[in-house]
Amino acid sequence: MALVTALFLLIVLTVMAAAMVSLSNVAHDTTIKSLQAAKVYYGAKAGLEWGIQQAVPSSPPACPASPTVLNLNQQALAGVSVTVTCASSTHGGTNTVYYLTSIATISALGNPDYAERRMEATVANIP
Repeated sequence: MALVTALFLLIVLTVMAAAMVSLSNVAHDTTIKSLQAAKVYYGAKAGLEWGIQQAVPSSPPACPASPTVLNLNQQALAGVSVTVTCASSTHGGTNTVYYLTSIATISALGNPDYAERRMEATVANIP
């Protein structure tokens, strides 16, 4: 009787240990994916702000070369690649509207650690 009870407890403890390992792996993957998502968010935001600073204050105002690829190498954003595209249209002769898109990626499509974020902005030099 004691042998049956010991085997039952051993099986139950083994199943519980396997479940805990699985949950630990899921928690680790979730943390990594959250970090990747934050990196591409800030990478896309940086690309958008870079595009705005290139377009609006320049004299005469003009879009940066489109598309522009920025490979970020700062410590927190290392490995993030940002593609910034810009299109513009002129209204009333001197008023220009800029349509900027920033797409940040990390890793390669198909990899488990791949992440991508797209941001768009419309800005103008209209006073």
